[in-house]
Amino acid sequence: MSKTLLSLFILLACVILITNASRSIIDTYQVGSTYQERKRQTERQYLEVIKKKNELDYINSPFFVEKQLRESLNFYRKGEKLLVFTEQPATTFQNDTDKATDPYTEWKNLFLYGIADPL
Repeated sequence: MSKTLLSLFILLACVILITNASRSIIDTYQVGSTYQERKRQTERQYLEVIKKKNELDYINSPFFVEKQLRESLNFYRKGEKLLVFTEQPATTFQNDTDKATDPYTEWKNLFLYGIADPL
């Protein structure tokens, strides 16, 4: 009877140890996965902050200010050629013999010589 009681006691101790070890392993895994998720979230937030900082630096740069002036106010420097695009072409291509209305010639002249009087 003492051997049976001792065996039962050892078996019970083993079950308790295995249960506690299993709980510890599961808890450790959950803590590790929570840590990894928080780490990824922190990295995403850090990258978002860096992206916003770069955008702010660009907005505060003189290049952005000049771009906004050029786009919104049609600002241009002396010596630059301003291209003005309209929705409808001024002339249309009617036949092969009429070179004055040839769109390829017009584009070539526009890019080579620009507009004589921009505004």
